Amino acid sequence: MKLRQLKRGEFLSLLSIALLMIIISPMVLYLDLFAPFGEFWKYSEQNSIELDTPYGKAAIEYDKYGTPKIEADNMKSLFYAVGYAQAKDRMFQMDLQRRLMKGQLSEVFGESLNETDEFYVKMNFVNAAEASWEYFRNTEFAEYLNAYSEGVNDYIENGELQPEFKLLDYTPEKWTPVDTFLINKLIAWELTGDFWDLERAYILKKLPEAKELYPEYLNHSYPIIYSEIPNINKSLLDWLKQFEGDKSFGSNNWVISGKYTASGYPMLANDPHLSLTVPPVWYRMHLKSKDFEVWGVTFPGVPVIIIGQNRFVSWGVTNVGADVIDFYTYRFDGDRYLYKGKWLEVEKEKRIIKVLKDGEIKEQEITVEKTVHGPIIEKFGTKVAVAWTGFTATTELKAIFGLNRASSVAEAIDALRWFNVPAQNFVLIDRFGNTAYYPAGKYPIREKDGDPVPGNIIFNGSNGDGEWRGFKPYGVSTWEGFIPFEQIPHLINPDYVATANQRPVFEYRYYIGDSEYFADPYRGMRIYEMIEKRIAEKGKLDVDDMIEMQKDVYSKPAEFILGDIRDNLSKIQFSDKTRPYVDELLNWDYRMVSDSKAALIFSIFLKEYMNETFYDEFNSAGLGEENYPKLWVLQNLPEDSRWFDDTRTPEKETKWDIVERALERTARIIESNGYERYGDINIFMATHPFSPKILFMNYPQFKMNGSDYTVYNFRYDYRPFQAGSSWRMITTFTESSAKMLGVIPGGNSGNYFSDNYADQLEMWRDCEYIVTEVGY
Repeated sequence: MKLRQLKRGEFLSLLSIALLMIIISPMVLYLDLFAPFGEFWKYSEQNSIELDTPYGKAAIEYDKYGTPKIEADNMKSLFYAVGYAQAKDRMFQMDLQRRLMKGQLSEVFGESLNETDEFYVKMNFVNAAEASWEYFRNTEFAEYLNAYSEGVNDYIENGELQPEFKLLDYTPEKWTPVDTFLINKLIAWELTGDFWDLERAYILKKLPEAKELYPEYLNHSYPIIYSEIPNINKSLLDWLKQFEGDKSFGSNNWVISGKYTASGYPMLANDPHLSLTVPPVWYRMHLKSKDFEVWGVTFPGVPVIIIGQNRFVSWGVTNVGADVIDFYTYRFDGDRYLYKGKWLEVEKEKRIIKVLKDGEIKEQEITVEKTVHGPIIEKFGTKVAVAWTGFTATTELKAIFGLNRASSVAEAIDALRWFNVPAQNFVLIDRFGNTAYYPAGKYPIREKDGDPVPGNIIFNGSNGDGEWRGFKPYGVSTWEGFIPFEQIPHLINPDYVATANQRPVFEYRYYIGDSEYFADPYRGMRIYEMIEKRIAEKGKLDVDDMIEMQKDVYSKPAEFILGDIRDNLSKIQFSDKTRPYVDELLNWDYRMVSDSKAALIFSIFLKEYMNETFYDEFNSAGLGEENYPKLWVLQNLPEDSRWFDDTRTPEKETKWDIVERALERTARIIESNGYERYGDINIFMATHPFSPKILFMNYPQFKMNGSDYTVYNFRYDYRPFQAGSSWRMITTFTESSAKMLGVIPGGNSGNYFSDNYADQLEMWRDCEYIVTEVGY
């Protein structure tokens, strides 16, 4: 079969788990064979499956929402059945994820993805996954991973593959434990893999005065010596963008102890914000074997519950956002580099990439290079080595499996000692009334000449500056140069605690990231505000309070920014055009709802306010809006800040001149596009990878509430996929049961012809939940 090859512009970015799916959008031949009811599309819904695994019997029972409850004689037969169920429901998604990480996309989708494959091969994620598997190979968990892989392969060989495989005319290769660790590395890279250090160096080189817009955490900073960086340029940064995680993603979680709940038992809420895709990022399942029972969500390809509950404990996560990636330059002499006074050979390894070209598979040889610190990136005149905590053998799956089996918060915290990357804000509750917050992960300690230094700089690798003691890329690390687990700031039995990707700690002895690594504090502030207000008004909270909090669309940025405008009206000269818009904003309740005109105005105004403030300086320095600082920084600039002065005019503009100009632009945009309400722009649009060739496989479109900065989170203008709450969960306990409310944005099945393809979508929009209750 000859496949049309993707143009590079059609590929966009492939970093997010969901983003992987975009690669096959134009890859649809045989469209003349496509008909919803044709022979080509046979599909049989199986609500009950009995498996005779090599390890014992297992049963898969699907509920009305397509969530498999899997029961088995023992743990190995259970994991076998988990693999079988995930392959049945999500095999195409799983296969694309591992192809990305292995650098095998161009083998199926064409030579335009050759450069993408080359990046992932040169970063050598496969060797990192193999190192993790080697670490686990002789453990109890290894038996379960082998059984899981066998279950996946059973379905590949004997089951009915999803329509996407039929369209593309290929069969996925057998699954291995290394593939599961590749999925783990992908998740970690999406949440921590970024090139901000390089971007920061470029911004400060082009616009040195911008340093105040990206506040440091430490009071001192090791200066960047630009001569050591051959050529950090916009071409390099633009190229790297497609491979880095999205720092703008966020999540919410919070815990209320029994002291403030009507039931006397603690409650937990969690909603991670990731890409909104077809199918969803998360996969729901319920697992049981004898005394082991756990339910919640996982990523397809991973056999344990990542966020969920058992009969004793529950846990939720948000991303810490810690800086766990560094870059090193060296003095090179051909294939040698200077390291601590010695010349070392760059380690090289030949790899083969298979490329589909003109309907035939061609082989291309590339060279993977690395130093003592990690793999080398060489592009557009820049040559740097990359150290990332995920490049070594890591043990997150052991930690998560420990959570699945934990019978108390104390046991759960003990399991988190094994959680390496990505560092996550874990909140925990148990049925005995305990609560906890622990931002578990490995945080590197950087030093130069024995003094601590921040990690947002480019290090002199030849001197060994900033390197992580005990870190061994593609091997087993000893981690002594990392913050000890006990010294990570944490809380045991707080009355309540909330995280929303805000900086987790201030005045801490160690650097964990500068301002760009953490979210604006608006969602976190709002969650605490709601908790404290409800406690003051009601004394005790219940599940309905948690639901109302997850529904909340109140905008803290609107409160602050419009409050500031209201307090300074005498300083602003509004035009006849903008006055009605100002009146609308000042009489608004700050709620980002779809039928609100004020929410429409404010959403557009924020972007124009940012652009009117920073465009002149950044554009003249060759920088773009992707380099602008965070909204919190803009909000807190003094009204006479130099950033408000437009360098293109002879006048000296103030904050209030810029506010009026941004409102003028907002009015023009609204009127020229005929917008009337927020729902005219805030529209949910989740597309299948085959769109626009096959439109009916997309999810339905509808108007949405929420914004980037609200607790009910939805981000309409993120590309190529929108972002928002990818899983909503509320958990608690009673005297006799453990209870979970949960919903995903779509359906649990990735097969279009399944009844469970999109059946949770409207429930998700409306904050309705599927209830799971398990007795003790």
